[in-house]
Amino acid sequence: MNMPVFRTQSWRGGAAARLVAALAVCALVIGLVLLATDDARAARAKASELQKPSFVVIQTDDQTLEELYDGVRMLSGNEEFAMPNTLQMLGEQGVTFTRYYTPYSLCAPSRVSLLTGRYAHNNHVQGNVPPNGGWTGFQSRLAYTHNLATWLQGAGYRTIHIGKILNGYGDAPYSPGTEVAPGWSSWHTILNSDTNHFAYGYMLNNNGVVEGPYGDSGSWESREYGAIDDAGCPYAPLNGQPCYFETDKFNALATEELAGTSPEQPFYMQVDYTAPHGDFRKPAGPQPATRDIGRFSGAPLPVGRAEGFNEGNVNDKPRFIREAPYLSAQEIHTYRVYYQNCLNALISVDEGVKQILDELTALGRINNTYVIFTSDNGFFFGEHRLVGGKFLAYEPSTHLPLIIRGPGIEPNTHSGQLVNTPDIAPTILELAGVKPDKSIDGVSMVPFMQDPSLRTRRPLLFESFVETNDVEQNGGASTGETTSKGSPRGRIALKGAKSQGAAAHASEVAPPKNYYGIRLGPYKYIEWPDGEKELYDINKDPYELNNIVRDKNYAPIRAFLHNELVRLEECSGRTCQEVAEKIPLTKQDQLRVKREKEKEQREREREREQREREKEQRERERERGKPKKH
Repeated sequence: MNMPVFRTQSWRGGAAARLVAALAVCALVIGLVLLATDDARAARAKASELQKPSFVVIQTDDQTLEELYDGVRMLSGNEEFAMPNTLQMLGEQGVTFTRYYTPYSLCAPSRVSLLTGRYAHNNHVQGNVPPNGGWTGFQSRLAYTHNLATWLQGAGYRTIHIGKILNGYGDAPYSPGTEVAPGWSSWHTILNSDTNHFAYGYMLNNNGVVEGPYGDSGSWESREYGAIDDAGCPYAPLNGQPCYFETDKFNALATEELAGTSPEQPFYMQVDYTAPHGDFRKPAGPQPATRDIGRFSGAPLPVGRAEGFNEGNVNDKPRFIREAPYLSAQEIHTYRVYYQNCLNALISVDEGVKQILDELTALGRINNTYVIFTSDNGFFFGEHRLVGGKFLAYEPSTHLPLIIRGPGIEPNTHSGQLVNTPDIAPTILELAGVKPDKSIDGVSMVPFMQDPSLRTRRPLLFESFVETNDVEQNGGASTGETTSKGSPRGRIALKGAKSQGAAAHASEVAPPKNYYGIRLGPYKYIEWPDGEKELYDINKDPYELNNIVRDKNYAPIRAFLHNELVRLEECSGRTCQEVAEKIPLTKQDQLRVKREKEKEQREREREREQREREKEQRERERERGKPKKH
């Protein structure tokens, strides 16, 4: 890069004096402007602090814990993270909930639980496609008109939605994509998000007007985009063409909406990124921003054999896993590329996090805004021989990131309280001082934000009502095989899924299944419709390699968790919030405690006998010491 050359020149007499005077005037003007700017910013910040708090919810799609927290050792020897801004500007400035779960590891049910504060068996959005799931299921239920957006808007909040809403939005014949959901003051929502998951060539409903396509989606036949952004986008494109990359568009919309919100009005903004969900284009995984392609090339898969990757002994697992083959070399390569592209795609999301926080700071609203970062569900990258999906209650699918930054939260703190997706809505409502008009299953996390050491024995429910005919492709990596219509085919085709001519697919070994489960204390307990059961001590076995459900030692715990699960399966409102009794001990621990009590009893008995003997001895000595009578 050529640096500009500055030449100096001598000035004499009056010219020099005039220059000094001019510079002094300029400095004074600049100082006054800066002072006025600082005063205005301070005034805005003071006014903001007197208002109700504002909220930003940032939600990714299919992001795992590892994609946020695992560093990658680069060829340079340095360790790099995909989302350093999120870790520093949110994690180090807020509270991290280390045991946060989604009760239903599927896009639409999880997202509706966030909006309503209710489990899927109560909000009744129980899948991704009609009639019981997705956008159509949402529209036909009370959840559509009774959720965070309607409650907060009714309390004077400006509500803003950006990005993905629910599967099926904009998918004919069920949705034209022209709808603006009740409760939203501003609406920038992507159409066909789960049908296509395009990073280019997507359509947006901008406040009731469908616009696009933004870019060129290419074709199913080639599985390539027609064009992608110049590497200089969105800051300095070298080819003079518009920049269309979806995540960058969402980032720009978020900062524009923040700047366009009146300083006097509290707001709720939800930014729903589609990254790092796969986009059905080559190569496997999501499309990164052009500037980030290959950034994490060479990154290994997030887990190894010790963590259950391509698990060897699955005799303790349900039948569908016991019958699953080992992952092939081709599958391992495909999902390693998939994982690398997930990391690459999250870089631009991380830039969006920084842009949002910088804009809040510039507007003087950062000190009165809660920023919440999470993911709707996780993803399998070979754990228990599972790839290409989520659906199941294992840790990679349900255990997710949750970070909250905001006023009154001690920076860089961690809470081990068990919390889940339905807890987000009541937390926001409590902080906003707003009451919902429907019952809520979740509980506010405010007490745990204020005191991260606080714990309760409230159990969390896992539930799934999804079957094969209620799931779309869900981001599974294509093997390269195509159907007669040119759409990519995965390992197994699913019946009944609709996808604009594209045959939906999912991994053979990460299938959608119905089940119920519970998370309480260190334990996770799952019941399958065919009668199979799983029990794990997550503290001792974080990778769920040893199913202890048949271990007689844990029979008291298994029976206790089963009874709690039966209660939770049909819980509603307060009954979902109730804490459990103390978890019983294992048989061995019961025996140990019994023996310790017996030992203590024997010790107390010996001490009593010793006291009696000493008392008798003292009495004999007193008798011997008395003078004899004559």
